[in-house]
Amino acid sequence: MKKLYPVGLIAFSLFFLFDADPLAGQSQVNILQADRAEGGFVDGQRVRKILGNVILSTENMTMETDSVYQFADRNLLMAFNNQIETENEMIWADTLYHNTLTEFSQMRGRVIIQSEQNIMFSDSLDINQKLDLAIFNVPVRFEDDQGTLIAETGLYYQALDSAVFRGNVQLADSTQYLEADSLYMNRSKELYELHGQVYADDFEENVRFSGEYLYADSLGYRLLERDAWLMEINEAGTDTTHLFAEKIELLETDTTSFMDAYQNVRIWSPRFSAVADTAHFRDDIEQFILKSNPILWQKKMQLTGPYIEAYLENDDLKFLKSHPRPIIVQEDSATGRLHQMTGDTLHAYFENGTIDRLIVFDNSESIFHNRDEDDQPDGLMEMISAGPLTMYFTDGEIDSLVAKRNIDGTYLPEDPVNIERQLDNFSWEPELRPQRPDPREPRLPPIPEERPFDMPPRYILYMENLITTEN
Repeated sequence: MKKLYPVGLIAFSLFFLFDADPLAGQSQVNILQADRAEGGFVDGQRVRKILGNVILSTENMTMETDSVYQFADRNLLMAFNNQIETENEMIWADTLYHNTLTEFSQMRGRVIIQSEQNIMFSDSLDINQKLDLAIFNVPVRFEDDQGTLIAETGLYYQALDSAVFRGNVQLADSTQYLEADSLYMNRSKELYELHGQVYADDFEENVRFSGEYLYADSLGYRLLERDAWLMEINEAGTDTTHLFAEKIELLETDTTSFMDAYQNVRIWSPRFSAVADTAHFRDDIEQFILKSNPILWQKKMQLTGPYIEAYLENDDLKFLKSHPRPIIVQEDSATGRLHQMTGDTLHAYFENGTIDRLIVFDNSESIFHNRDEDDQPDGLMEMISAGPLTMYFTDGEIDSLVAKRNIDGTYLPEDPVNIERQLDNFSWEPELRPQRPDPREPRLPPIPEERPFDMPPRYILYMENLITTEN
């Protein structure tokens, strides 16, 4: 449980900046090349046609296309088999529809946007240049030199540098994988929100997590809510720790990470398990604190107390502290009877993950069940002390009890009446102990390596020329 924290989100430079205003009415359009130009009618509408190896330019872009149709009465331009070059992007689309009055463009069929940061693929893209809005109303795919994002639909608002993706959103690179029903992001603020069936796998940190909502920002803060789950595999790959809660918060600094879990907190590891309403974790000193009805189990031992503070070493328990008036109960491995120990404050010390000694301070009480030479039950010892009481262990089994002040001890012989004796604050609830859970898995298939369509001829030619130029 050294680094139970959510994976950092992939921060793609996701979107091209559509600065160009191709063929807009207020722009001067220059015809640099065309086989011919002619007028005519299409479906009764007056059309000006520019045909054959057309190259057009404005102040902001150069466009190569097979043909351009200008519908004079509809403020509409249509262009086919297009390649558009702007200051920031190269754009390809089978068909371009552009309204010169509203400055609304529609690209249909094998739309590709390539910038220095990334490349985008979709069969449909709408651009509202007056609103600085890009709309992906069919599946879209982004790639950069580190990873890939895909979604069923998307929306990008350039003025706020913000985007929303919906429908089976997936992000992946060589270090991590993330999926959700939807993703909101503001790149300039480095703010991300994922909604619905969130799942992530951090390959570098060996951490997986899931929930219904994830928030992440540039300050290192993470919030995972609603059926939140975290799983960490230790560096050796031998131990797995699971954390469940309704809400998990994480704050990472340059030196450590802090994590808080709230509501129905459950922890399971091969070394110990616990439940509580609240848990606090600190990475640098390997500390966790359990509050509000906490219970901690280790091997055959259960610790119950209002406040439990634990320290780890190599993923094993090293030290436990609990107060006020905690109780620790241990099941005897031979007889199954329950040893009990309570006091105002409890300290527990472990060696290599095995209990070594317990100390309860002030107003201490204990019940210790004896065994005879044949490991058969042989009565019990009740002891109270105004001062500290120490219980020593050998190989995890109780060896002896030591009390030093105002001691009152009583031996009760083996008798059915005495077997069920309990301290006033006795608590033994093995049915609440978390069991080893099954790891959660991605619900979506892996992101396909292949792109969503065959590349258009102009794109293929452009890439071939680019490679030739670089060589």
